[in-house]
Amino acid sequence: MPDPVDYVARLRAEREDAGREETLRRDRARRRLKRGLAGGAAAAVLVGFAVWLVSSTSGERPANEPFAAGLMPEGTWPDAWPATTNMPFRGSHADDWATDDTGIQVPDVKAVNGIPEEQVFDALNRTKDFLIATNLDPAVLHGGWPAKALNMLDAQDSSRAELIRHLRKPGAQGGDPTEMFTRFDPAELHVVEDGIRVHGRMTFEAGSEPGQLRVRADYTFVYALGAAPGVEPGPWKGVEEAARTVVRRQLVLDLDERAAPGKLVPVEYRRLLGNHDCRTVDGFIHPYFSREVARADRPWPVADPYESGKDIADDRECIVPSRT
Repeated sequence: MPDPVDYVARLRAEREDAGREETLRRDRARRRLKRGLAGGAAAAVLVGFAVWLVSSTSGERPANEPFAAGLMPEGTWPDAWPATTNMPFRGSHADDWATDDTGIQVPDVKAVNGIPEEQVFDALNRTKDFLIATNLDPAVLHGGWPAKALNMLDAQDSSRAELIRHLRKPGAQGGDPTEMFTRFDPAELHVVEDGIRVHGRMTFEAGSEPGQLRVRADYTFVYALGAAPGVEPGPWKGVEEAARTVVRRQLVLDLDERAAPGKLVPVEYRRLLGNHDCRTVDGFIHPYFSREVARADRPWPVADPYESGKDIADDRECIVPSRT
């Protein structure tokens, strides 16, 4: 054990040493230099990662190729990257729309054209049921026969027979059942979970004959679709791409409880399809996935499928959507 007197004397001598302050200053400088070098190395790593990430997601690569996607939360992906089945409506105008038939609202009713209020209410609900049967029924969406919808139509009306003919022989003499029914080929596609959005309005007025009611419906349906099992996956591994198709429908239906009790008569029906290969007429809607968009020749005009203020033009059935 050192002698206490010697130890105190040595401490006093070190404190009084003229070079002590210079030694301490150099020691502090060395520690600051080490911290600076460590921080600089970390910053260099972060800068290098940022440069790599930017070069991986932009530059000469297509904007819609999700390189380095796994390094970013999906909610922060650029809108140019395709939607996935995890977040099928990421970045979509329709994201906060109704997810099911609650988007089809029956308006307030009143008696009209000699039709009591309760019959008007029943007629409007039949119209809603028809819209569900033609655009939201899971079996029909996946290529099934729309029996319920057809049974709601007046069997004596020529439009029903025409729709059946188009369903049985799509493409023959210009027949296309997607004019009325939303159907996808189950060998190619499936509607993903939480993959439907609905928005629109319904109105009614007196028909051209006493006791006749005319209903007008203008609804937009947006569908998120994934590839069927065995079909080529999306442009990156581990995540399934969702293609979105927008279907806007304008219907005019007559209801006459005297001439055809409980039945609907289509007077006019128009549709506008965004993201569909309109050159294929086989009874199904065929959306483009991101890889197909990049190489497809799409001769239709570019338009916003959500502009619902105007009626669908007679010569306009397909568009290249500016957004989905």
